[in-house]
Amino acid sequence: MTYKAWTEGGTLKSVRHDYIDGPNGAVSVPAKVSGATWSTQEDGGHTPRLEVVPTGRSVAHCLLTEGDDHVLAQRKGDPGQPVACSAQR
Repeated sequence: MTYKAWTEGGTLKSVRHDYIDGPNGAVSVPAKVSGATWSTQEDGGHTPRLEVVPTGRSVAHCLLTEGDDHVLAQRKGDPGQPVACSAQR
């Protein structure tokens, strides 16, 4: 599955994504971000989640897709506010 994060009017402050359900639940990893866009492909596990924090008053977006661009979750945040996408698989 693909995790995507981007901002309008600024850059990404932080991105955190959950993937691969282990014996203790999902693994949550902070991503190394620079600029206004970020994406990665991971297994995703049963409950993929993506949290995006923008800088300043920029607008954060998150998107979770699998397979042939089947959208599992997509959200747009308010200016300057974090946004999160999550799904059940």
